[in-house]
Amino acid sequence: MYWQQDLSPAKTRPKFLRLKVTIRFPNEPESLHPIFSKSLYASQIESLILLPVAEYDPVSLTLSPLLITSMPVGEKVTEGKHQNGKVFRMTFRPEAVWADGKPVTGEDYLFTFKSVYNPHVNAPTWKGFMDYISEIEIDPADPKNVAVYMDSSYILDLEATTNFNIYPAHVYDKENIMTGFTLAELRDPNKVWTPEQDSLLKRFATLYESPEYFRETVVGSGPYALDQWMTGEFIRLKRNENWWGDKLKDPPLLLQAFPSVITYRILLDAASAEASLKAGEIDLMAEVPAADFKKMQADPAWNEKVQYATPALMQVNYIEVNNRDSILADPRIRKALAYCIDYDGILTNVMQGYARRTVGPVHPDKRYFNTSLKPITQDISKSLALIKEAGWTDSNNNGTPDKMIGGKRQELHLEIKITNKEEGMAIANIVKENAAKVGFDIEIAVVDPSQLQQDVRQNNYQLLPIRIRPFPGKEDPFPYWHSSYDRSGGSNRSGFHSPEMDRVLEELRSTDDIATMDQWYKKFQEIIYEQQPAIYLYVPLERIIASKRIQLQTSARRPGYFESLLKPSGS
Repeated sequence: MYWQQDLSPAKTRPKFLRLKVTIRFPNEPESLHPIFSKSLYASQIESLILLPVAEYDPVSLTLSPLLITSMPVGEKVTEGKHQNGKVFRMTFRPEAVWADGKPVTGEDYLFTFKSVYNPHVNAPTWKGFMDYISEIEIDPADPKNVAVYMDSSYILDLEATTNFNIYPAHVYDKENIMTGFTLAELRDPNKVWTPEQDSLLKRFATLYESPEYFRETVVGSGPYALDQWMTGEFIRLKRNENWWGDKLKDPPLLLQAFPSVITYRILLDAASAEASLKAGEIDLMAEVPAADFKKMQADPAWNEKVQYATPALMQVNYIEVNNRDSILADPRIRKALAYCIDYDGILTNVMQGYARRTVGPVHPDKRYFNTSLKPITQDISKSLALIKEAGWTDSNNNGTPDKMIGGKRQELHLEIKITNKEEGMAIANIVKENAAKVGFDIEIAVVDPSQLQQDVRQNNYQLLPIRIRPFPGKEDPFPYWHSSYDRSGGSNRSGFHSPEMDRVLEELRSTDDIATMDQWYKKFQEIIYEQQPAIYLYVPLERIIASKRIQLQTSARRPGYFESLLKPSGS
């Protein structure tokens, strides 16, 4: 890491504009196009280029206005077509501009919605997030003023209004195609397009989803711009010299940007990353394998050069289970698998104590976490009983239970897919060893990260160690667990279907009352616990090692650090 103090006027530029930092990424994003990218690493970079309207502050963990002057407050609508609904009024900051100097306005906000609802754009997750917004009005006298209407209650109304990246219309729609369509007609499922209209919509979708916008033209209103992307090696961002956030008197934390260059080194192997850190080639690495983290902490040779941080993360690690699979469709088999796992062994041997048990997708620190549910512990007898109850017996005496399913005899054979990351490999080996005690024959398949992403999108897996990083505030589990989202491109990854779950999620989505909301959240967790559509393991502490040449500010918000806020030590 290199830095040089900037001596230009403090009123317009941050003090340490020439700071350069290099950060290790254990996987490479597939794109930098927020509507389509799925990677957590992509989101981390995108938020520095294509700013969200508002984002969770790393310290207070509350939504903080970035592109707008203040957070809107929902006002009840008493008359007109949106009567009994809510309206959120926002003003985009007068200073806010895109990288080319054009102002950020309500037209860009509206364009982002229109692009999502283009019938040929594949954006089911964003549609699910935005579906409750009824209309967007732009003030004809000042396009920086926007009114956003919701006709019905939605649990994430403020988030749906503000917590997403917005796109510059003049960059991502150079042919100005989407101005010829209204949001209302784009959202009308019964709309019949003329051949000419449909051709235009298809053209926009083709351009919008082209490689140019996935990896080359990535333009936003944030402090950084994409400088270079060398596949398999690094992604480099450079700070915009005329960054409009420098003009703000008291900017929110996430509108402050100190490094002039941020380089993300793609280092899949943890040992290679550690060697690069020790050689001074990278300044920060997170997701350090727990055993390596503890070993390095104990080495006095490095205590003078590096610092360690273990912030509690809003993250839940679990085993994704494909409920569509003929074997795993039976909840008794899913529960048998859950009961055979040595969770204490995972916490001790894999996580070295840098984690705690949990029972479902809701983080234990959330207000509505269901404390009545106790973590499952290993119970071999119960696991064996569930397998027997589900009708599996070793009829051919080969040591593995089998059963007739759909007219074919199947062995109790499962595959768990992982990448070469140490944590996932260790968990897979423990699960394989434990499961063998009750008759499961589990095969471990190691694939590269890009292949794994493709397999997940195509539902081509049975078991998969994975993680989720929920919102710091309220969350909407609907897109991830409602049966309507189990479709091509949908976000119900597990394929779990339950009429009771659907009803609970629908009720949860539509309530404004906090006490009632908490009851539905807890019922949601009960169903997950009883049916085990996924096997929940632990919530981790992040493990960060950084050079002592930088000031490190940590947070419970992913990824546990904020590269835009890094400064030289002593500054």
